[in-house]
Amino acid sequence: MIIDCDQHDWIEIFCLRKQLLLLNLQDGTSRTVRAAGTHNTAEQEYLLCETDSGEQIIPLLAITSIQPLNDCGKADGAAITLKLQEGPQ
Repeated sequence: MIIDCDQHDWIEIFCLRKQLLLLNLQDGTSRTVRAAGTHNTAEQEYLLCETDSGEQIIPLLAITSIQPLNDCGKADGAAITLKLQEGPQ
């Protein structure tokens, strides 16, 4: 499974802007992070994040939605619910 291409473009934009984000995860938790980049392996793609406790690497497939925030922590746009699609076989 991979993330829809249009949504992936938004993730790249958030990383370029070093955007503060509220991530809602598959396990029901949420995290506020600053997007720093993406990282690919043969198995999976990850969002590289800066947090108060240091750098984190979060699998993109573990994220259910992303809410961009301004630097004061207030919503700065609509939440993006990530949609999955079949990847190349």
